[in-house]
Amino acid sequence: MEVKKHKIATIFAGALLALGTANLSNAEENTSSSSTQEEGISFSANLGMVSDYRFRGISQKDRNPAIQGGLDLDFGNGFYVGTWASQVDFDYEVDETDYEQDFYGGFSADINDSISYDVGYIYYAYHGSDQDEDYWEVYSNLSIKDLTLGFAYSPDYWAQSDEFYYTFAEYSFSLPAELSLDLHVGYNIFKEDEFLYEEDNYIDYSATLSRDFGGLNLSAAYVGTNLSKKECFDYDWCEPSLVVGATYTW
Repeated sequence: MEVKKHKIATIFAGALLALGTANLSNAEENTSSSSTQEEGISFSANLGMVSDYRFRGISQKDRNPAIQGGLDLDFGNGFYVGTWASQVDFDYEVDETDYEQDFYGGFSADINDSISYDVGYIYYAYHGSDQDEDYWEVYSNLSIKDLTLGFAYSPDYWAQSDEFYYTFAEYSFSLPAELSLDLHVGYNIFKEDEFLYEEDNYIDYSATLSRDFGGLNLSAAYVGTNLSKKECFDYDWCEPSLVVGATYTW
């Protein structure tokens, strides 16, 4: 089913440990046009595991562990492309979806030392099922120091559920012992109320504590929504839970 999933800034990735683990930090890396030219093209890859893959608060793995990984290419001038994949499990009786693969590209830049932005496109592809679950989104994010505000739009969301809008706010705190605390709240809006049981909107939230050990990132996130079990496809996928994960990036 959320966001992402382009993992643009560390705060976004932390909040979406639930959503996945790939990281891009183009806005932080490119501070001027001259330095951009010097940096040139760079490549990174990541591989990790989470105790549950949560996307916009909803479990994508039937509340079970998932292996995830991605590849990112930064052109050094603000433009980037990448792909990211994760195991999924929607508990179908037949035509089980095995994994999700996302393809994204966009542009990010600094306005000044405190403000940066990011805009892009992402395509979500689902493999293993005969059902038509693929969809795409456009997104934009604005970061002001440690605060990030974002918006995403899909003309036809997951499983052909019509138009979808997503807005979110995130804030990152630096703690002692090189720990980071990332807070996230998102508002999901559906044009129709057929995706969820008699609901056309819901709130997702998370609080993520993380620490980097070189290329290894360890995280623990409390993730949830305001949806009841009945509203959440009659599953417990939307109930609050602790999600832990480990990702190595090189």
